[in-house]
Amino acid sequence: MMYKVIFLSICFAFLFSAFGSQPQKINVQDFGLFPGVADCTPGLIKALKSCKESMNAELVFPKGEYHFYPDFGIDKYCFVSNNDEGLKRVIFPLIGFENLTINGNGSSFIFHGFVNPFVLENAANITFKDFTMDCARPFHSEAIILANNTDGIDVEIPANFPYKLKNGLLLFTDGAVSEEQKTTVNRPMTYPYGSLLEFDVEKRETAFMARDFYLDGNPLVVQSLGERKVRIFLNGLKGKVGNIMTFGAANRNYPGFVLTDSKDIRFSNITIYHSGGMGILGQRTHNILIDSCKVTPSAGRIVSCTADATHFVNCTGKIELSNNLFENQKDDATNIHGIYVQITKLIASNEVIVQLKHQQQLGFDFLKKGTIVEFVKGRSLITKGESRVVDVERLNKDFTRVVFSNVLPSDIIIGDAISELRDFPEISIHNNTIRNNRARGMLLNCRGKTVVENNYFHTPGAALLFEGDASYWFEQGGVSDCTIRNNVFENCLFGVWGKSVIDVAAGIREDKELSRYNKNIRIYNNTFLIFDDVLLLNLYGVDGLEWKNNKVERTTDYPANRKNDNLFKVEYSDHIKIEPYNSKK
Repeated sequence: MMYKVIFLSICFAFLFSAFGSQPQKINVQDFGLFPGVADCTPGLIKALKSCKESMNAELVFPKGEYHFYPDFGIDKYCFVSNNDEGLKRVIFPLIGFENLTINGNGSSFIFHGFVNPFVLENAANITFKDFTMDCARPFHSEAIILANNTDGIDVEIPANFPYKLKNGLLLFTDGAVSEEQKTTVNRPMTYPYGSLLEFDVEKRETAFMARDFYLDGNPLVVQSLGERKVRIFLNGLKGKVGNIMTFGAANRNYPGFVLTDSKDIRFSNITIYHSGGMGILGQRTHNILIDSCKVTPSAGRIVSCTADATHFVNCTGKIELSNNLFENQKDDATNIHGIYVQITKLIASNEVIVQLKHQQQLGFDFLKKGTIVEFVKGRSLITKGESRVVDVERLNKDFTRVVFSNVLPSDIIIGDAISELRDFPEISIHNNTIRNNRARGMLLNCRGKTVVENNYFHTPGAALLFEGDASYWFEQGGVSDCTIRNNVFENCLFGVWGKSVIDVAAGIREDKELSRYNKNIRIYNNTFLIFDDVLLLNLYGVDGLEWKNNKVERTTDYPANRKNDNLFKVEYSDHIKIEPYNSKK
C-alpha cells in the first residue's frame, strides 16, 4: 500500500509540474533571436521545438522588432476555409502543441515575402499576447488619385508600394532588384491585384457609395507619367482627386492566424496591421477568446487585412470577441457559420456522394463516423431530417462518400445539402469598435446562444447581417437565440453592401411561405444614428423577432441618398413585434 501511495504521489507531482500554473519560461535570445537579426526564422524553429518538448512553456520575446523571412520556414499544405488552399510556408508552425504562451512583451513581428505567419493544428491551450504583426510589403497596394480622364484616372503610387511597368501593364512587386541570371523559369515576385476600391482620405473609410471595380484577372493597362505617376486606362473608373485608390489582393493565400482542429485558444493585446487574407481564421476549433486586440492599418496605409478581421467555421464551445478594434479591413469584422455540402449522387437509400461546392471550402473535413447531420432542401433551406454518419470515405478534396444510419428523407434529391449538427458555440460579442472597413460589420450565422452588446458600428454596409444558403456560398446559418442590445449604429450603410442596418435574410429561393430560417431575435436598447431614410431592419424568412426601446437620431454627416416611407421591411415572417421607437431630428 505504501508503494502505491508513493507512486501516485510521484504521478500527481509530474502532472502538476507539466500542466500547473507555472510554465517554463523559454527566452528566444537563447536561440539567437535578437532585434536586428537579419532573419529570426531559423532560431524560432529551434525555440519552438524546445517549447514542444517542455509540455508547458512560455516563449518570451524581449521587447524589440523581429524579422521573419520565408527561406527556413516549414512547408505545409493547408485547406483554409474561406481563404485559398495551397502549400504554405509557415513561420510559427504550431502543430500538435499544448500549453504554450507566446509572449511578445510589446514586440513587433515583421513578416517578409509570401508566408503564413501562424498555423495551429491539433493544438490546445495556446495563448498569444502582447505583440504586433505586420508584413514588410503588404499584399494589396495603394495610390493617390491625381486626375480623372475620359478613359481612366491618373494616380501617384507611394514608394512603400513598389511597382514596375512591363509591356504597358502595371505590376506591383516587392521592390527587390534581382541579381540572378534570367532563365525561362525565373519569375519576378509580384503582388497580383483583382479589384479597385476608392477610400476617402480624410475620413479614412471607403468613399461614399463606392463600389468595387473588378478586373477579371487582368493587369491594368497604364502609361508612365514620370516620378511614380501613372495613367490608368480603364473606362468607367473615376475617383475624387486626393482620395486613395486601393488595389485589392487577388487571392487570400496568407491569413495571419489559422486555427484548425484545436481548442482553448486565446488572443490578448495582439495588433494585426496586415495579413494577406483573413486576420484570424478558426475552423473546427473549440473555445476561442479574442480580447483587447486590434486589426488596424500601420502608418502609410489605409487597408489592414485584405479580407475579414476574424472568421469562424464549424467551431464549438464558446467564441468571445471583447474590447477589440476592427477597422479598415477589406471585408467583415467577423463571420460565424457552418458548411453545407451538396448531394451530387444517390448511391443507395442511405448512401450518397457529397461535394464541397465553393472553391474556398475545398478540403474542409467535417464528416466523420458518428457525426450527426441534417438534411436540408437546397433551395428552401428547410430541414427535412437528420441522421448519424456510420461510414465515410473522402475521395478527394471535392467529393466524399457518406453512409447514414437511416434512410434519407423521401423528398431529398440531388442538389440538396447536408451539414453538421454539432455543439453550436455560444457567441459573446461585446465592447468592440467596428468601423471604416469595406462591406459589413458582423455576419451572425450561429445557432448557439448569441449576444451582441455594447458595441459601436460604423460600416458602409449592413452592421449586422444574418445569412446562410445552400446554393451559392454554402454557409450554414440560421440563428435560434440572438440578443442585440445597447449598441450604437452610427451612419451605417454609407456604402452599397446591404439593404438595411440590421439585415436578416437567407438564400431562400423556394417555399418562401413555409421556410423560416432565422428565429428568436431580440433587438433592445440600441441607438441608431442615420443620415437618411435608410431601412433600419429588413426581415425575410424569420420566425420570432422583437424590437423595443431603441432610439433613432438624425445626422447630416452624409448626403441623403434614400427615401423610405417605412424604415422596417418585413416579408415572409411570423411573430414579429416592432414597438414604436424614439426619434430625434
